[in-house]
Amino acid sequence: QQVINGEIDVSVAALPDQQHPRLEFMSLMQTNLVFVAQKDATYPETKSKQLDLAQAPLVLPRSGLSRRRLDQWFKQHSVLPSINAEVSGNEGILAMVRMGCGIGIVPELVLQRSPFRNDVARIAKAPELAPYVVGLCTTRKNLARPGVAALWELAKNKSPNRR
Repeated sequence: QQVINGEIDVSVAALPDQQHPRLEFMSLMQTNLVFVAQKDATYPETKSKQLDLAQAPLVLPRSGLSRRRLDQWFKQHSVLPSINAEVSGNEGILAMVRMGCGIGIVPELVLQRSPFRNDVARIAKAPELAPYVVGLCTTRKNLARPGVAALWELAKNKSPNRR
């Protein structure tokens, strides 16, 4: 939104499900959305040993792409979630999970780089949601600016996932 509003020229962001018509996006990488729990915590499972999201206490993002994807999953599977907390930001989710407030969902890239990564555990048998596509985002107008164009060209030449 800050790029669209002209507050910033370029952003590294997750590609939204519905791309804004004024935005240009260059894919740089993908990262999975992963469910995490407090290290050594137990959590509800289905008969098939999957994480039971109908019974699990959850710490969720207040808004954003992962929240929309998770809400869509809840609707498709007729699950009424038990939400313990809604927070802004992935580090907030990880902090709450670390304190035992519930199970959270974050991009794997965030988990790998978090100072809390050793205090939480990824849940292996959890629902799979579509991964994030992470990349550069700007407007067509900004691409005409020399600095933005140079960054865009550099990223295009270095990225194995150009799109």
